[in-house]
Amino acid sequence: MVNNKYIFYGTIIDTPDALTLRIRKQHICVVNRGKIEIIEPCINLNYDIYQDYAIINLSESQFICPGFVDLHCHAPQYRQVGSATEVPLLQWLEKFTFPNEARCSDLSYARDLYTKLVSRLLRNGTTTVQYFATIHLEATKLLADICQEKGQRAYIGKVCADQYSPDFYIETTEESVRNTEEFINYVHQMEKGRDIAGLKALIHPVITPRFVPTCSLNLLNQLGQLAKKYNVHVQSHIAETADQVAFVHSLHPSIGNGRDVAIFHETGLLTNKAVFAHGIYLADNEVDQMVRSGSAVASCPISNFLFSKGITAIERFKGKGLKVGLGTDVGGAYSSSMLPVVRAAVFGNRTVDFVSFDRTIVALPEFPEHKDPDIDFKFAFYLATLGGAQTLNIESHIGSFEVGKEFDALLIDCNKDNQAFDYWKEDGMDIIFEKWINAGDDRNINGVWIQGIKVC
Repeated sequence: MVNNKYIFYGTIIDTPDALTLRIRKQHICVVNRGKIEIIEPCINLNYDIYQDYAIINLSESQFICPGFVDLHCHAPQYRQVGSATEVPLLQWLEKFTFPNEARCSDLSYARDLYTKLVSRLLRNGTTTVQYFATIHLEATKLLADICQEKGQRAYIGKVCADQYSPDFYIETTEESVRNTEEFINYVHQMEKGRDIAGLKALIHPVITPRFVPTCSLNLLNQLGQLAKKYNVHVQSHIAETADQVAFVHSLHPSIGNGRDVAIFHETGLLTNKAVFAHGIYLADNEVDQMVRSGSAVASCPISNFLFSKGITAIERFKGKGLKVGLGTDVGGAYSSSMLPVVRAAVFGNRTVDFVSFDRTIVALPEFPEHKDPDIDFKFAFYLATLGGAQTLNIESHIGSFEVGKEFDALLIDCNKDNQAFDYWKEDGMDIIFEKWINAGDDRNINGVWIQGIKVC
């Protein structure tokens, strides 16, 4: 549609909170200038008053829902998705990841890789992504250009690392700070950046220290100053694996007992615009400190299983007031789609109470009763949509369908010839939606819109 004016007539599904699956049947959703103007029941649509709108009548097997928010995606690691899962984290970095990321100094290679990644994520229904790029300024600019060209809502960081990295993939402190500031200004001055597009900005810079071990305190302090100067987002990894936690403690034992949260706080990076990946080994007092700062956690349940051998205590953290969303962790995980992540969040919740038991006796073990609310498919979908938007402080713009919000949405059809599950029209829409979450994939996605523009 040239003027991007749409009316969707049929079933509208979203999760306005973690416990509610809101299904609005026989409704119209009027989209104009990128925003939702009307959502209301409509038994018989009067086509005459909407002659300059594209009218999309949804069948009984179709619905619209919010697009996914992926809070943690390593763009240069897309090449290794589905592989490199057999070694611990620090070995994984040395053996696979650093060499793959270093290849992005070749802009031709980076362009091909990033174009494939952004196209794939859009086909998967991921409308908002927070990316780690590499230490290379020009390749990171290129990723921003590609996201803008394809219309994806993107938060992008040039990775910073001035120590404990291989000789072929490291920068000086001065280079890291200078290039980070240049990237911030480059993005703000893009057509879809903050200085030009204002509140409608799609592309945002993110200050991105890789993680504490690869960044000197001098670098972290200067990055904290940049975060304050430009009022921009921050991302990194936090309390991810046992060996990483021990490494950080050995480097900075005098700062909050060598803990990530204390170090990020000390250096001015624990802000209300900060999202930290994983958080497997966070203590309650650290969660409380993050809540006070307004920062958030991106749970990456697939890579958490693979590398951390643990889970993010999502329901516990949410109960304490921490903002939590989900991330694919491309390429620490094996999929670039958010649907497997949503499912893994449910599985992670179900493992919270697993305990070791004596297998030499016949008696069945007694597991403690789980007192916290379960994470089911509704809760997990909320984390992947509105929950993710909340961590980025854009819940007033996206994540659910409300009048005045921007239209970042997916059109789902659960009766496709080649889909991964079977369709029964007798099923209620709640069952149909649940089946798509648990058994569907990108083949069910008929359309993707961002700011009211069809991008896929």
